[in-house]
Amino acid sequence: MSFKQKSMFMFCFGFMVGAFASYFPCLSQVLFLKRANLRDTTPLTTVAMTEPPQVQDSQVQESQEFMSLMKSIQKERKETLQRACTNLEKNCKGTGTTHFQRAFFSKRYQLAACDIYKSGSTTMMHSILKMNGVAWESLNFRGMMDASAKIRFSSITDNEEKTAMWNAYTKIILVRHPFERFVSGYTNKLIPSGVGFGGYYKELSPQLNKEYRHLRSDVSKRNATEPKHATFEDFLNYLLTTKERPMDGHWADYVQLCEPCAHGYDVIMKMDTLENDVRYVTSLLNLTAEHSKDFFKNQIGRSTKSNKTMEYFETIPKELANRLYENRRRDFEMFGYRKPEWIC
Repeated sequence: MSFKQKSMFMFCFGFMVGAFASYFPCLSQVLFLKRANLRDTTPLTTVAMTEPPQVQDSQVQESQEFMSLMKSIQKERKETLQRACTNLEKNCKGTGTTHFQRAFFSKRYQLAACDIYKSGSTTMMHSILKMNGVAWESLNFRGMMDASAKIRFSSITDNEEKTAMWNAYTKIILVRHPFERFVSGYTNKLIPSGVGFGGYYKELSPQLNKEYRHLRSDVSKRNATEPKHATFEDFLNYLLTTKERPMDGHWADYVQLCEPCAHGYDVIMKMDTLENDVRYVTSLLNLTAEHSKDFFKNQIGRSTKSNKTMEYFETIPKELANRLYENRRRDFEMFGYRKPEWIC
């Protein structure tokens, strides 16, 4: 293999395990990942749909090499979180009780999962409903909400039991690049084509248009009659200036939702490395074939839609994007997300 071919080979595989894999020597990393069959989950690129692995046994078991590599990645993620929590302001821990309102549980697999809206939360809910024997596909929205309420820690009235379960269970959290979350929240809830544009959000969007249009960088658009819904710039100005507390969960920060600094999460999953993270958790929990085939099946193989994120951020001044980064810097640093070069 020529030097040029080796360089290209190492570059392509270098992104597979994100920044954490940089601790391994590059060439040995490439050979190791080939042996472990670690699929490419390069963040911020388009990923082709792949068929789920065929389950031969009652439980899915990954190779020791794969599990060893994933454990090292998890170790780095938890160390990154701990460093950020140590360096951040005193309010980083929140109230210390949010997980008892939000987190799902599965007694069968001794799993506790804190869901973050616009970061695979619906798919997480579907997966854990299935673990608890609920066929969510047959339920309407209200039925699904009622069923999911029964598998949240908030449904447990005995505080001692609740605390014992939380301490004993494998605790997971699934995070996403903060800017991608904002774009997802905006396009889902605040524009007419969004699936979640209705009810409260259908009223909120024109309200944000009215209240924040005077801050638009393009003066000619401050009195525009269209669009009637909030622009992306209106939405970001709202995020930066609102005194609303608690903030709407679809764009609230990670501390408000799951208090990462207050709890020792055993597994930190990421949307941009979801396929390998799902494989790891599936094996770690010893999920049966029945449950492993449905575990995050609607998310595997999807693009992280980085192009869409950049398209929206290109419509606003870099100064506004930088202010937003500083405002949510805590979310970036806790989970090892770097400031995007395209806003610098």
